[in-house]
Amino acid sequence: MPAIKETLEVLEAVKTIAVIGTKTFKDGVQISDLGALSELAANFSVFSEAVKGIDQVDDEFKDLSQEEILQLINKIFEIVKDVKEVL
Repeated sequence: MPAIKETLEVLEAVKTIAVIGTKTFKDGVQISDLGALSELAANFSVFSEAVKGIDQVDDEFKDLSQEEILQLINKIFEIVKDVKEVL
């Protein structure tokens, strides 16, 4: 496991929320958007893992290697790409 496991899990949860939120609300807020709650619930394990280790994220950032920085940058680009795809 990477030394930034918890940070990557938090970013994965952010990506999930961003993608579902963008897809759901890109046309404004409507009553039919309540269906997105089931999609969020289906991703409960992603959120659960992110919350479990969120207190370790600060420690992971204290001594990032160049490889870990690149992993984080790649994850951020992945989030942007996935959000753009649902626009």
